[in-house]
This record gives sequence, structure tokens and C-alpha cells, in this order.
Amino acid sequence: MKKKLALAVVTGAIILVGATPGLVLRGVTRCQVVSPQTVSHRASIRCEGSICTEEGYDLLASGLYRVESRNASLGDWVERGETLAVLAPVGSDPVLYLQTQGRGFSGAGEEAGLAALAQSYGLKEEEAVLQWRNFEVSSAGGQEEPVTVTAPVTGILTKEVPLPGSIVQPGMTICAVEGRERYFALLTVGEREAGKLSLGSQVILTGEGVGDTACFGTVRKIYPGTRQELKGATPQKVVDLEVALQPEGQVIRPGYTVKAEIFTGEPEEMMILPYESVRQDKDNTEYVLVAGSYQLEKRPITTGRETVDGVEILSGVSRQELVAVLGKEPVEPEKKQGKYLLELEKEGASK
Repeated sequence: MKKKLALAVVTGAIILVGATPGLVLRGVTRCQVVSPQTVSHRASIRCEGSICTEEGYDLLASGLYRVESRNASLGDWVERGETLAVLAPVGSDPVLYLQTQGRGFSGAGEEAGLAALAQSYGLKEEEAVLQWRNFEVSSAGGQEEPVTVTAPVTGILTKEVPLPGSIVQPGMTICAVEGRERYFALLTVGEREAGKLSLGSQVILTGEGVGDTACFGTVRKIYPGTRQELKGATPQKVVDLEVALQPEGQVIRPGYTVKAEIFTGEPEEMMILPYESVRQDKDNTEYVLVAGSYQLEKRPITTGRETVDGVEILSGVSRQELVAVLGKEPVEPEKKQGKYLLELEKEGASK
């Protein structure tokens, strides 16, 4: 009888020993861990805008004219200097070229044209002087012969010349031409972000305005004042800026939108962790769980800038340590894309 009892005890002990690994393994969970990564980071501002043409002109009549002929239709491609129309002067005033887009003419202008500008628009002399930089007088003006209206820039005719026989009144737009030789991007940023910008900052543009390939550029002008713009239902102060484009074969589409990344600093290295690995205590102290031998160590950390790839770690973890990525589904233990799987013991399980 004693032998039978002893045998039963030995058999039970063997079964218990054999079952123990299973009991322990059932108390073990797998946790995904990752080591801090060193990446190259460059501070930037992201914003949006649209592509604009460098030059656009409204061709204005400063006197009374009759349209003798027109040589281009709405939407036609015209070359710089190409004849758009011929006008017969009813008076003796010149034709004014008003530049609606771009930086204005470099010349100071003629006294006759300046006087015509002041008279046509009811401006005082000093006001006309300020406006003059955006005007230019046709060389054929002030004569009894017909006036030839030519395209001031290569581009698209965006306003058609009136039908032959039509009378053009003083100040009336004869036609309009939008240049298609040079372009720039007009972007908008918040007033707080505008303080980080400087002339010459590098820009990467993407979106419909530049086609399928990113286009590079540089900030050439930052508007001095702010304006209000609605962001949803909230008005915000914004600042406009211009970016000179440096296209390399891209199809530039004026009027189309673009997304921009404006770099505000030089590239620098930083250590980051994925956002899923960083947690907060009730007192908002940030911490991570560092993987040790069958345990996780809770360790406070100091974070810095946030990037697309993760959050910057300033202190608390070294590059050689492994940090748990919480909230991930268990997967097979293996090395995969720089991440490792470590079998960790559940709280309360045997060690």
C-alpha cells in the first residue's frame, strides 16, 4: 500500500512538473518593443497657397477710340509685341497699359501720360505719381494715325477686344493679357509662424499647381502687414508671402492650389520614439516602459519637438535600450523593420 502511495505521489509530481511550463507560459504575454531611432530633422512650416503669373496687364484707353480691327480672340495665346488690335483715335490721348500683376514698370513715365492718368482717374498730381509705376504709355499715342495695341507680355488673352466699330470710352479696358512666361507661388501662414520666416528660406511645393513632381523655390517677399482670414468659423490673422519657383520640367498651372513646406532651420540629428510608446501620468508626467529581463521599468522622460515620424526624446532613455510600444496586437516573436518582440511576464505570474 505504501509503495502504491509513493508511486502515486511520484507520478503526480512528474505531472505537476510537466504542466508547470504550460502554466507559466500561459501567464506570459508578448509585447512589441522598439529602440530609439536617430533621424535627421529640419524645422519647417507647412502651409497652402496657389500659383500666380508674374505679369498681368489691363490695357486701358485714356481717350475716345473706335476699334478698327482686332487680331486675337479670348483665350488665344499671344506673343510679346504681337498686334492685338488697331484703334482709330477720336481724340488725341495715348493708350495706357495698366499692370495688374507683377512688380510694375521700371521707367518713370512721360509727363503727357502722367497727366492723362490723373485726368482719366480723377487723381491729384501726387497720387498720380504714386500710381504711375504701374502704367506705361503707348508709343503711338497722341497722334491722328491709328493706334496699334500690342501684347506687353507672352501669355493668354483673358479679356477680348471689343468688336470692330465699337467705341472705347476713356478709362475702359480695351483688353487684358495674363503672362505665362514666369510664375510665383502666393502662400499664406499664420502671424505667429510668419515670425520664423526669412527671405531666401527654401521651400518644397507639391499639389495640382506643380503637377506630379515636387517643385523647389525660395521665399522672395514677405508682406509687411497682416490680414484676417476665416479658418472654419474663426477669424485669424495671417500673412501672405511670395515664393520664386525653380521648376525643373514640371507643368506649372497658374490658378491651381499648392501645398508648401517652408524650412526655417538647418538639418540636425535628433532621437525619437513612436508616439505609441510615450504615456502620461495623472500629473501629466511623461514616461515610457523600458524592457528588462521579464519586466517593464516605468521611467520618466523629457520630450521635445513632435515630428511626422515620432516625438523627440531629450532625456530618460538611451539609444541602446528597448521601449515597449503599448496598444499593439501580439505577433510572432521576430525582428521586423527594426522592431523586436520580447516575451514579458504578466503581473502576478511566476518568475
